Amino acid sequence: MASYETLSKKALKLMRITSVIGLFFLLAPACVLAGMMFYAGNTLSGALTLTGAVMFCVAYVLVVPPIRFRRYTYLIADDRIEIIEGILFVTRTIVPIDRIHQIDIKRGPLDTATGVAKVIVTTAGSAAVFRFLEPERADSIALYLNESISRKLRAKETNQDNEETDHVR
Repeated sequence: MASYETLSKKALKLMRITSVIGLFFLLAPACVLAGMMFYAGNTLSGALTLTGAVMFCVAYVLVVPPIRFRRYTYLIADDRIEIIEGILFVTRTIVPIDRIHQIDIKRGPLDTATGVAKVIVTTAGSAAVFRFLEPERADSIALYLNESISRKLRAKETNQDNEETDHVR
């Protein structure tokens, strides 16, 4: 049986960058709130609000990406793919290989800047995403899955042809 694989260190860099970008949307309102407090004459409240928001953001960027990095694992077996990810709530996605309809490799601007890519595996009802992969690994996963699907389809067609000839006799 195949073993679970982990990510390269490039993934941690992207996780930190996306955390900083996401925290901007928390820090911006905190700055506005602190500014309003300063303007109203509540300098202590404004300073505490701004300091608390900055400390939270720094702690978040230092703590959350390494946890997310360690928790993210994936498995590619003969019959299924599994992706395990999450921080507080851990999600385990299992997709049978014979249910896969489409495989995409995508790289956004941040992915390109940090040297990673993602593989999106689409089924009839949902999609599973391998995030934070090195581009070479993303290519090899996509090719492997495509070949596995092709082999299963050929085997299925051969079995159907054999059953049809058995019924004719």
